[in-house]
Amino acid sequence: MNWWQAFPAIAVAALLMFLPGFVLARALGAKGFASAAMSPLASCGLIGLAGVVGGLFRLGWGLFSYLLVTAICTGVAFLLRRFLSGRVSPVAPASVAPAVQWAAILGGMVAGSTLIFNRLLPAIGQPGNFAQVYDNIFHLNAIRYILETGNASSLTLGRMLSPESGIAIYPSVWHSLAALVAQLTNNDVFVSENAVVVAVSALLWPFACIMLVRGIVGPRVLPLVVAGALSGGFWMFPFQLLQWGPLYPNTLAYSLLPLALLVLVGLFRVGRERFLDDFSLWSFLVIAVAALFLSQPNGVTALLAFSVPLIAAAWFSQMRARIRAKAGFRPIALTVLWGVASAAAFLVVWQALLLDFDSWKPSRTLEQAVGDVATGTLLGGGETMVASVAALVGILTIIWRRRGGWIIACALIAAALYVVAVVMYQGRFRHFTIGSWYQDPYRLAALVPLFMIVLASVGADGLVSAVRGWLRRIAAKRSSGRRPGLPEFRGSGALYAVAAAAILALALSTLVDRVHSPGLAAVSTKIKNSYSFVPGWAVSSDEFALMSRLDSTVPKDAVIGVNPFNGGPLAYAISGRHVTQYHISPGPDADLRKIAMDLTTSQKGAETCQLAEKEHVRYILDFGRFYILNFVEAQAYPAFDNVLATPGAKVELVDHQGAAKLYKVNAC
Repeated sequence: MNWWQAFPAIAVAALLMFLPGFVLARALGAKGFASAAMSPLASCGLIGLAGVVGGLFRLGWGLFSYLLVTAICTGVAFLLRRFLSGRVSPVAPASVAPAVQWAAILGGMVAGSTLIFNRLLPAIGQPGNFAQVYDNIFHLNAIRYILETGNASSLTLGRMLSPESGIAIYPSVWHSLAALVAQLTNNDVFVSENAVVVAVSALLWPFACIMLVRGIVGPRVLPLVVAGALSGGFWMFPFQLLQWGPLYPNTLAYSLLPLALLVLVGLFRVGRERFLDDFSLWSFLVIAVAALFLSQPNGVTALLAFSVPLIAAAWFSQMRARIRAKAGFRPIALTVLWGVASAAAFLVVWQALLLDFDSWKPSRTLEQAVGDVATGTLLGGGETMVASVAALVGILTIIWRRRGGWIIACALIAAALYVVAVVMYQGRFRHFTIGSWYQDPYRLAALVPLFMIVLASVGADGLVSAVRGWLRRIAAKRSSGRRPGLPEFRGSGALYAVAAAAILALALSTLVDRVHSPGLAAVSTKIKNSYSFVPGWAVSSDEFALMSRLDSTVPKDAVIGVNPFNGGPLAYAISGRHVTQYHISPGPDADLRKIAMDLTTSQKGAETCQLAEKEHVRYILDFGRFYILNFVEAQAYPAFDNVLATPGAKVELVDHQGAAKLYKVNAC
């Protein structure tokens, strides 16, 4: 299969992320660009909700359950809007013609998406390739688990690893979306996963960045095209998270984050134009939190962190106004009260989202870390100087205008989180600050590009305003005060916007691609290596071929003994046959340890045989001792590795491909 053949799957993934949510957004009162901007948030919220509801009411996961929940939520939203009709103030249309706005948005999309497509597709190789990295064993098996069980609930997805658990929470929106793509396109889990990878990285992420900038600076052509071009110019995100981990749920959450921040922009009135009424904004805030939490909870933590400057600014502004107006004790006390309540709620939620994971060590000096943020050399990678220079212009623009300081504050928060991750040693402060992200510097470095993009776009807006003002002054002097005939992009002038967007998209994408090329090329090579069967960190091509035949060589009711460290768990994702472990962690329980120790040399009636019979373990995949991680725990499966090297092993060779072998256990 080539990428042209995979295009329908990518298109289906994109439609599933946009269309149902668009219907709900319209029902909630969103119009114009706002209805499009809120669509992915609403869709992912609906996917997460449909999965949970389906799990509770035993409704199998599929397009029907997704559309059913969409229809119910849309109906409720429509009735609420009818009830509130006349009680919410209408939103004025955009200040420019729709053609101007959409020309700018599409120009930015073309610039950003082209950059990402041109790097990502060759790096992945074929649509059926997969990242042979630690986390992807879980992700692929989770997609298969949803397809097999029909249960896409985030409350129970963790049961794949811990079947005895009542509630086993794991955010499932990513996996549910991939499972839907597999169902609707009849593709395997690998092609379906990659379809979602491409749709999220190359379509959703640029779109979300452009929409956030649109909400802040308004429908300006250059800032929106800059946002799009730079969204494809950072090697750290989305590219690095597709290789490191791979952190697919995080990639989805971070791609939704700009849209969640757009809701805050509307709520706190910090954008150039009003684009949603209050009822819609509060509704979308609830949806945004749900969508982020059910995609990856640290997306909610990031939203919390970036909300601090907005909340603090609103509180100080209100407090100052009431003190100056001598409003009296009660109004001032109420302001103090809501400030304290907000801080307390923030701390409670922040603390609740912390994770007990603390294995990362410092990797950069303070000087290096600050330089990383300034130049884009995060974690020692390549520079992103176009973004850095443009962001500096943005900072100067904000200082000159004395408006938008919250954007600088958010950029500093992202920078501070990264610095804490790479500079500080383990301790309470480090855990409290970045514990929601597993204290992982890669996840935190991936937050830095967002507000660099926003600053750069604000800088572009400032540059255009400065140039326009300069031209007007010159024209005014030459025409004795008459207003110059500069195009304002209204009416037929929209043609200027279309032409400008096309030219800027081409120029900026070319500039970004060339200047940022070293970092982008390096991360592309990393992705290519991790998606390759050579060396095949998880499985080799022979092992994959052998597992592809398991549905015809192993009965459905049999369980295959595997060492999770050599890729054996992927037998489930590939064939649907059950295995003794579906991921490297959690480790084996006491019963499995006993089976993995001496199954091939046990005797009928012995404890090991009784345990194997209870768990239906009747086959073994022997992939040798090439491990994805050379941990001591990998040695805990002697009965599943180099089987014939064990004296007295009672097995029968069922199938083989190269050095990869499938045995049937005869010991019991």
